[in-house]
Amino acid sequence: MTTTTERDATAPAATDTAQTRVEEFLGRLVTDFAGASSALTIALGDRLGLYRAMTGTGPLTADDLAAATALNPRLVTEWLKAQTVSEYVIHDPAAGTYELPEAHAAVLSRPDSPAYLVGAAGIIAGQYAALDGVEEAFRADGGLAYGTHHPCLFSGIERYFRTAYVHQIAQTWFPAVPGLVERLERGARVADVGCGHGVADLLIGQTWPASAVTGFDAHEPSIAQARAKAIEAGSPGNVSFRVADAAGIGPGPFDVVVFFDALHDLGDPPAALRRAHEVLADGGIVIAVEPWSTDRLEDGIGHPTVRIGYASSTTLCTPGSLAQPGRYGLGTQGGPAKRLDLLAEAGFRDVRLAADTGFNLVLAAVK
Repeated sequence: MTTTTERDATAPAATDTAQTRVEEFLGRLVTDFAGASSALTIALGDRLGLYRAMTGTGPLTADDLAAATALNPRLVTEWLKAQTVSEYVIHDPAAGTYELPEAHAAVLSRPDSPAYLVGAAGIIAGQYAALDGVEEAFRADGGLAYGTHHPCLFSGIERYFRTAYVHQIAQTWFPAVPGLVERLERGARVADVGCGHGVADLLIGQTWPASAVTGFDAHEPSIAQARAKAIEAGSPGNVSFRVADAAGIGPGPFDVVVFFDALHDLGDPPAALRRAHEVLADGGIVIAVEPWSTDRLEDGIGHPTVRIGYASSTTLCTPGSLAQPGRYGLGTQGGPAKRLDLLAEAGFRDVRLAADTGFNLVLAAVK
């Protein structure tokens, strides 16, 4: 039996424990808010050329950086202080200088680095810009069309995924799929569903010149950008782009159909996979590269990549899917098992998780 005295003795301890939990969670939330706020300064540093101006130059004063970028000295000073407290740049108080370490430049300002990640800031800025639209989607039918987003989102997506394409397609993703590289070397007909600005298609066409690549996307401005990039690349004869949704790809037959970070964005992924099956030649290969995720929600708790994935899924990818015919809402996350099931249900065989890079899942199957 618990006495009144015993209850009184345990009450302060219980209160202390509850207060500790509040303080711990408060600390985590403040840290998240700090990161969210800092992301805006990263986007500014990228847009304004501040990181590029600091790359490889050694220590600079705020006035030096303002002069080099033709920007307001007072705001440049404040931006540098924000970068300092976030430990993105190194400040020498005695000299009054700031320096961008080379290791940080690899992430923030060197586009050909395998660690180049700054494009994500444009995506996040676009998500914030769409806050009113996302709120309305929650209150209505859930849909927010992809084309309604701020242009910074589209350019951010291109730059963010370019790093993976340049350093993963030929090196990791495609070699993990049995027989794929050999087909491309011999000459294959490739369809890319949801090609965006066409970076991956131009890269595939350049890497495997015997193959022909057609990129399809329902977003007309993205196809316009893809065609412009093709012209910049010398108008390669083995790469072309067409405005079409997943149901309109074709006519085929194709030897390979790819979905690069696109399957979960579609209004009807099962129908898209069935269409891919229809336009593939017998023995053709389908590949879906999806963001890394876990089958069980609890296995992703606290994981930074999973946290980013679910935030993007909530504000961008799932509303985008719900704005399209089919309204499937697969979501950015949810693990490989569901996606493998979709491939099997579409009639594919030899369904497999070909590669798990820790950032992406590479799923493949054969017709």
